[in-house]
Amino acid sequence: MLKASKIFISCAALILCVYYSQSEFLLVSLQVLVALLFVLVGVESLSNKQTRSGYLLFGSAAFILVVNVVKYVI
Repeated sequence: MLKASKIFISCAALILCVYYSQSEFLLVSLQVLVALLFVLVGVESLSNKQTRSGYLLFGSAAFILVVNVVKYVI
């Protein structure tokens, strides 16, 4: 399940990046998809008892989302 989700999100992010990189909304949606991919990989890492990489991936996803929120608040 996680492997299929990661492949789907990676393909969707790649397609958005290549074809629609000039639209601000699609660029934000690409960043959200990458953050979702980080969360999925983090969950998989934590399930495999790799806590350090899991927390690092969760932190990266949170950083991406916080930067986007701050960008729109300012």
